[in-house]
Amino acid sequence: MIEQTEPCETISRQEPCKCIHCQLPVPTGRQADLDSRFCCAGCEVAYTILNDLEDSFREDLVAIEPGNHSDLSYEEMDHPRFRELYARADERGCFRIRFHLEGMHCASCVFVIEKLPDYLPGVLSARVNLTNSSVDLLWDSQQVPLSQIARTLDRLGYRPHPPQPNDAERIFRLENRKYLIRLGIAGACAGNVMLIAFALYAGMFTGMSAEHLNLFRWASAALALVSILWPGQVFFRGALSAVRTRSPHIDLPVVLGITIGGCAGLYNSLRGAGEVYFDSLTVLIFLLLVGRYIQFRQQHRALSRLSLLRSLTPRSARLVSGDEVLNVPIEVLKSGDVVEVRAGDLIPADGLICEGDSSVDESILTGESRPRMVASGEAVTAGTLNLTSPLRIGVLSVGENTRIGRLMNLVELGISSRQPIVELANRIAGLFVMTVILLALVCMGIWWSTGIGQAVSHSIALLIVTCPCALGLATPLALAVAQGKAAQRSILIQSGDVIERLAQPGMLWLDKTGTLTSGNMQVQDWHGERRYFPLVGALERQVVHPIASALTRFIEQQPESGAPDHPVIRNMLSQPGMGIRGDIDGRSITVGSEAYLIDQDVTIPPEFQDLITVYHQRGLTAVLAVVEGETVLIWGIGDDLRPDASATIQQLRADGWTVGILSGDHPEIVCGIARRLAIDSELVHAAVRPEEKLAIIQESTRQGTTVMVGDGVNDSAALAAATVGIAVHGGAEASLQAAAVYLNRPGLAGVKELLDGALLTHRVIYRNLLLSLMYNVFAAGLALAGLINPLLAAVLMPVSSLTVLICSFVNHAFEEPRS
Repeated sequence: MIEQTEPCETISRQEPCKCIHCQLPVPTGRQADLDSRFCCAGCEVAYTILNDLEDSFREDLVAIEPGNHSDLSYEEMDHPRFRELYARADERGCFRIRFHLEGMHCASCVFVIEKLPDYLPGVLSARVNLTNSSVDLLWDSQQVPLSQIARTLDRLGYRPHPPQPNDAERIFRLENRKYLIRLGIAGACAGNVMLIAFALYAGMFTGMSAEHLNLFRWASAALALVSILWPGQVFFRGALSAVRTRSPHIDLPVVLGITIGGCAGLYNSLRGAGEVYFDSLTVLIFLLLVGRYIQFRQQHRALSRLSLLRSLTPRSARLVSGDEVLNVPIEVLKSGDVVEVRAGDLIPADGLICEGDSSVDESILTGESRPRMVASGEAVTAGTLNLTSPLRIGVLSVGENTRIGRLMNLVELGISSRQPIVELANRIAGLFVMTVILLALVCMGIWWSTGIGQAVSHSIALLIVTCPCALGLATPLALAVAQGKAAQRSILIQSGDVIERLAQPGMLWLDKTGTLTSGNMQVQDWHGERRYFPLVGALERQVVHPIASALTRFIEQQPESGAPDHPVIRNMLSQPGMGIRGDIDGRSITVGSEAYLIDQDVTIPPEFQDLITVYHQRGLTAVLAVVEGETVLIWGIGDDLRPDASATIQQLRADGWTVGILSGDHPEIVCGIARRLAIDSELVHAAVRPEEKLAIIQESTRQGTTVMVGDGVNDSAALAAATVGIAVHGGAEASLQAAAVYLNRPGLAGVKELLDGALLTHRVIYRNLLLSLMYNVFAAGLALAGLINPLLAAVLMPVSSLTVLICSFVNHAFEEPRS
């Protein structure tokens, strides 16, 4: 019997609560459950089984209720189209599918999921991969539907998701495998050659027989050739491409150094005299590959995103078929179908409303923070949110043919058309190669009179000691360190060239909603009689609308402003997006916009009309309350500025950036925000569509460095087209995919930290390159003067790499601000 322990609430709060099964910490969310002593549902089930309750496991499963199940039906998984897309049949007529699971925590999760065939007839096998939180299932569809398997996993606390086709991820796995193979071979060769080198160096002082000396020389030569011709071939391919395209690249001097060092080592091995340089060459190849692999991994970590289109539209839809409403995969829909969209659901396709009136949140596409009223016969767009009432929509286009699909194509086109900048190290690589070759010829000419052997020896020493190892490491190491530090500060940088793109100030365009503002409607100001708050609150709770929600939240936070006990509301009439009226306890209450009150024949007093004008100037929506025909309250509701917006914009201007606003929101609201931030009206563009944003950004990039900061799908094409696109915390998945940088924290302070960090990192790169060049100039001078021989040159060569390595970590960019 397993030892019993006390539940979490009886354990001292100064000690972390541990799972009684696996001894891992219990997550905070589960500690709130006073009866929970487990870190996950898997441990709970495993613990039960291991306590000799195997026979009653099915009954225990019914009793176990993890707190995070979703109550979804997963009916769409039983549709033939879903099976065609995500499953594959075997020779027995059974099907295989892979699910990605939420909530995978420890080995007990693996144990309980792999027990699925024991208590769910029809499931033939379940194999879990804890590393990527996935399960491979084999099931007989004649015995158990896939939806039942999914519901069982969900009820156990592991919500299943079908895999999304992702060619980028497949390509990454192949490239990652190639990188690791190259690194492994290069590391093995370098390690063994270094061991042989220690023996050779020791033999210099104590003596070594000729046969052993030749054995060690040729053994190291063989290992070095493996390193050069296998993992080192990546540098030769890069140099060959640079020659063919006549573009400078750091691989050119690297290949020159490797070739000369390798040929000199082989020549000395053949003649049985002189020094071999295979230890330095193999270590050089290994270090350069390590730097490139770090860059590769950092780039992939920032690029790990979901499929653009699938992240913006629902995976299933409610298809109207006669008198039935069927839950089907989104891929089943075609033009001419009718779908039902309930309040709170995303619209799955572009179409025309056949039945119903509602309000639709289109901010994901337009940036407009206020919902749009829609009625029968009006067009709606895939990916937008139905807010208030059920709709039936006739499908016009689906998938890539929808407006959001066409916008995603623009995003991908913008990403693919980005021209990679030439790193500073690459720009000087061509000059470096020519200079080193010229110096080697000069060195040979200087020492020719002393004998050809001496002249060749000094020239080889010069070529080896000036090998551009440090030059090749200067940029990738600095960028990799900066990217790692930035990630710790919740700033994810897609690739190293972003740092260089941000080194010079230029034009900075900011989206309004979610970037300059919080993205949530709030009451900013109010005037009137507080005693009517309970009546207004009782009426507004009957409405599903962002403004109504903001109003009810505000009223609930006021002292003694709760709703009347059991209010009786009669004759209620709501006009979505405009207002609502009703009778509460015999009194007539009307709440709504100025236009709605005028339609209700309400006369608005002059003092309230003045407040309406003031609110509009501030970019706020005015909402009024009328009791028994008398206007008694007015609220100014809007999306408030982020606390750090004004100060950050002032600092950015001081750093040389020109700041403007690009927003799809109403001009009155945008201009009000711009006035509060003192942004020139010529740099403010309001009510612009995504295509117009893209055109403005394209024009701006032609004039110089252009940075776009946004968070919505309507920003994604502009983010992709900008010199650098920055997606902010809480943004839509498409904006994260399109952007080169993601700030995983709210506010604009992260933008300022990013720009400052890029500038500091750029300085570190310059410092590294300067140190590398200074070393090469000094070492070349020693070689020209005949003060170093090839052996000493091979010893000195790694010193510059070590110096650059240390200096790369002495980088104060993206560090926690000192208090």
